[in-house]
Amino acid sequence: MDQARRNLYVLWVGNFLAACSFSLVMPFLPRFIAELGVTENLYTWSGLIYSITFLSSSIMAPVWGNLADRYGRKPMLIRAGVAISIVYVLMSLVKTHVQLFWLRLLNGAFSGFIPSAVALVATNTPEDRVGRYLAILQTGMATGTILGPLLGGTLAEIVGIRWTMRVAACLIFAAVLLVIFLVRERVLGAGQTRTSVVADLKIAVSHRRLLALLVSALLIQASLQSLQPILSNFIPTLAREGWITAVTRALFGQGEATDFIVGFVFSLPAIATVLMAPRLARVGERIGFARLLSAGLLAAGLLILPQSLVRTVGWMILLRFAFGIATAAALPSVNAALAEEVHPSFRGRAYGINTSANNLGSVLGPSLGGWVADAFGPRAVFVLTGLVLLATSAWVQRMLVHGPEGPLVGAP
Repeated sequence: MDQARRNLYVLWVGNFLAACSFSLVMPFLPRFIAELGVTENLYTWSGLIYSITFLSSSIMAPVWGNLADRYGRKPMLIRAGVAISIVYVLMSLVKTHVQLFWLRLLNGAFSGFIPSAVALVATNTPEDRVGRYLAILQTGMATGTILGPLLGGTLAEIVGIRWTMRVAACLIFAAVLLVIFLVRERVLGAGQTRTSVVADLKIAVSHRRLLALLVSALLIQASLQSLQPILSNFIPTLAREGWITAVTRALFGQGEATDFIVGFVFSLPAIATVLMAPRLARVGERIGFARLLSAGLLAAGLLILPQSLVRTVGWMILLRFAFGIATAAALPSVNAALAEEVHPSFRGRAYGINTSANNLGSVLGPSLGGWVADAFGPRAVFVLTGLVLLATSAWVQRMLVHGPEGPLVGAP
């Protein structure tokens, strides 16, 4: 087995554990905030506490990306994993929502495990396999996102959210151990001229197609994350079909099991990603990842609008799964398209900047989604999200599918 394939398999497991640790707790964050005594403006506080991680991460991601190009992505993987595991343990001990807010800020400042894994694969894989390997890597994250809410919901039912956070810390630390002992990297940036974060940003925004990708990444994340503050409190308000009650009664001995149902609904888009992302990546290799990105966003927008009208959990399950198939086309395509636009020596920095764009979207999305839910009701958030996804699809079509091509970003 060549080293590129070995890195892919190890980092697939690492991304799985990292995503699982994150999604083990995050779907239940609004419920945890309520347990801490927040009663007024719950959606707004949920959005702020959720999004502050991404604000601090967006500030630090270019710094970590710059260091990754100089010293390697493997040290960044280890740094992020160790720091996050410590923060998760501290989160399990908080007494107030303000303490949780500051720990979430620290979590974001030291985060970056998954983006570093993406950058390592993108820079240590033969060019003809980069798109396919990145799509496969995405399924590792998606699989963790599937099992995380399911495992988290089950653990929350049995031992509570605080112990669930401690389990999350153990998972991300296990990912660190895998990286230390099994991942090997060629550090392409060794000996290169040192650049500043500001200089890297100027290079990125001066390239029309890369800028279009970064704007698209921001809007996609803002759309997807806008639902995070509301779903865990919105889903329990939906009526349940008889078969759902029968399943939860068979599993837990009672028909409620609200945390489990919330976790299951959260997992559905990721289940679709695991099933479809590798197949759709091959489609992207044939027709171009920009076209696949635009089509995925169009389908996602059309599938999320009807979610504003659902009255039962069963319909939400169906629509969330279909929505996941659409995002399985869109999300890996951003990383694959970025790899096509950027020279390997600049990819660590480019993925760092892309992480900042994603994180800014993850700041705007939950904050705006929480405010809209408090002001107009949670169903309005689905409408807003659908419209933004449709607009982003049109933007990609104009700027990337039909836009002029240029030289590789960062080429020497």
